[in-house]
This record gives sequence, structure tokens and C-alpha cells, in this order.
Amino acid sequence: MDTGPAPVLRPHLREHLAVGSTLEHLEERGLLALQGPEAFAALNRHVTGKWPLAGLDFMQGGQFEIGGIDAWISRSGYTGEDGFEISILATEAERIATLLCAEPEVRPAGLGARDSLRLEAGLPLYGHDLDRSTDPVSAGLGFAIASARRKQGGFPGFAPITAALTAGPERCRVGLSLEGRLPAREGAPVFAGETHVGRVTSGGFSPTLGHPIAMAYVTTANAATGTPLTIEVRGRRLAATVVSLPFVPHRYFRHGARQ
Repeated sequence: MDTGPAPVLRPHLREHLAVGSTLEHLEERGLLALQGPEAFAALNRHVTGKWPLAGLDFMQGGQFEIGGIDAWISRSGYTGEDGFEISILATEAERIATLLCAEPEVRPAGLGARDSLRLEAGLPLYGHDLDRSTDPVSAGLGFAIASARRKQGGFPGFAPITAALTAGPERCRVGLSLEGRLPAREGAPVFAGETHVGRVTSGGFSPTLGHPIAMAYVTTANAATGTPLTIEVRGRRLAATVVSLPFVPHRYFRHGARQ
């Protein structure tokens, strides 16, 4: 099933492509994600190519061979950890997954495990923390708009995004650290005193930190780090504090960076 932003993006991209450009949806491809501090060691045993896998920095990719088949491998992933995304023929996905899972460092993981890492890394997820009504300034993603593009303008959403950058957004995506053991889930209302000031968009228990965490959109007046708030869960008010994101530092690999 095709989920996420792709069904929205593909028609938009096709409509706005420059003359002479085409967009091809590679339906025959599958994607494996190998994430974590030992991902490189496990994958490097099975990969060959024109250049070494170790040469890839975070968000770089290249053509390699794994298990005797061609693969596009990028040093990327949405977990906050060092890791790789491996694009191969879908018909080969089970065989390559089995090959990698035979390595001592590798264990299969479901979406729940990936989502706990994504939340700890403070990464917003489309359909939860992001949707078609979300602007990048409120979401804390203004860094994705290069300064040259801001000056040039003309891109979709330029007027409201510029207004939000100039005046500040009405709401902000924040991290929340909860007391106790009960997690707050998506949709839970957030309060400052008795005033409803926002709602949780992602939440769960952090295995790394040992307590519940959440991301929420709250009014800008209540978005400063250290602000005490409460979250309503099952008729109870849970104490929470606004904290800076990410909850757990990213561990992306970059050559020359202090590891």
C-alpha cells in the first residue's frame, strides 16, 4: 500500500516539472532499512562497488552490489542513528534481508521500534506531525528553505511562509518530557493551567530515557523550553515540561565530525 506523502507529491511534481523532465515511479523496487551503530560493520561485509561504502557521509548515496545484485545504497534513514537505506528489486528483498539478518549485529525490527527512535530523535512524521495544512515555520523546518530561495521567492506557499518568518508562527512544534510512566498519544490535548493550548501529535515511552516523551503543537506563548504544561490522558492531567529537540542526540555519520 502506498502511504505517506508520496501520493500527494507525485502529481504535484509531474505538474510542475520543467519542460523535458520526467518522473518515473519505480514500482518494481523494494527498500530495506538497516539502522544503528553497527549497521556499517554488518553491511560492509556484503557490499562491493567502485568506491568503498565507508566513503559515504550522511545523506550521500551510490551504486553498489550486494548479494550479487545491483543496489542503490544511501547513508540515510529516519531514526536519528547512523544507517543505510538499500534500494533493490522487490523480488530480491526477502533474500537480502535474510542475508543481513544472519549477521550477529542485526535483528529484525518492526515499525514500533523504528517509531520510538524517530520520536527520540525529534523527527516529525507525515500524517502525524505534518500534513498539508502544516507550514515549515511552525513545524521547526525553516532550515529547509535556503536563504537564496527566501530572497528569490515565487515558490508554493511563499506568501504565508514569509509572513510566518517575519511575524513568527502562531503555534510551534515542541518536545514534551512527561512525569510518571503513562505515555500521551496522538490527539491528547495540552493545557497551560485550564487553557487548552495545543495537542500531542506523536507520543510514547522512550526506551533510551526511561520515561514518556511526546511532540506537540502548542501556542507560541507556551513553547519556550522549561514551560510547565499538562496533558490530558484518560481523564487525568499528566505533568509535562517543554524541552528542546531532539530528545536524544542524532548519531549521523559525517567525515571529520567528532563521533
